[in-house]
Amino acid sequence: MDLIYRYDPFQPIVVNRPTSAEEAVQALVDGNRRLVDLVARMQAATLGEEGANEAVIPISPITLGVPFFPGAVLDQEPFAMVLGCSDARVPLESVFDKSFNEMFVVRIAGNVLGTECLGSFTYAARNLGRNLKTMVVLGHTGCGAVTAAVNTYLEPNEYADVGFTYALRSLVDRVMIAVRGAAKAIARCCGDKIESHPNYRAALIEVAVFLNAAITAFDVRNEIGTVTTKKLPVYYGVCDLQTMRVTSSPVTATTTSGDLRPAPHDASAFQELGRELVEVLIAKGVLD
Repeated sequence: MDLIYRYDPFQPIVVNRPTSAEEAVQALVDGNRRLVDLVARMQAATLGEEGANEAVIPISPITLGVPFFPGAVLDQEPFAMVLGCSDARVPLESVFDKSFNEMFVVRIAGNVLGTECLGSFTYAARNLGRNLKTMVVLGHTGCGAVTAAVNTYLEPNEYADVGFTYALRSLVDRVMIAVRGAAKAIARCCGDKIESHPNYRAALIEVAVFLNAAITAFDVRNEIGTVTTKKLPVYYGVCDLQTMRVTSSPVTATTTSGDLRPAPHDASAFQELGRELVEVLIAKGVLD
């Protein structure tokens, strides 16, 4: 299979900037779907399946983020702020099929909201607000920070290295809210005896990954609202490392809904989200 990036200098250069939050979110969703489709086609080619053996990706000075003539510098004009995990397998621009000057990105292990992260977003909201249309928090399956928090929750005596290391403890503590919420959601749906289920740890990690992204999105929306009058809708999602698809619940690869979801507004919304996540895992046979 040939993967070709093609620049045609004779094609007209068109700048398509989202003009609303809805358009911005759709642009991110569409970009992720293009990536998922490309990944599927490449996997099919690797397995020797029949199909298209060429993928052409058009590029231009706009998508490359380069100035049109020497000495020029483009203004910073991202249409979305994105907070994601530092995991090297989840490069945010690639996940959403976006390039230079389209996203204002902050990455930190566990996609949690710390003071420095909030400072970066405050700067962007105040100085780039003319172009910004939305904010997204993106987690990912198999997150190491969430896994560490779950391990600490289940066996606190075995993780003294986390407890005695301030930087790691600070990170795990932020994720622990999601882990405890996930544990309560599973217990409400399945009963306390579910803790002895062989898939309990895996289920706890999966539910906590989604809750952690939703909690951070909730915090971001509240904090940004205190530093700027600009109404910036905040969404969350999780990238599935097996397919690279972004979803708002642990759905299967063939499901066509649930790409990004607005941040929950109150405690009842989080409880409903927890119930939904557990019921999906039950339907998938992870918990029974």
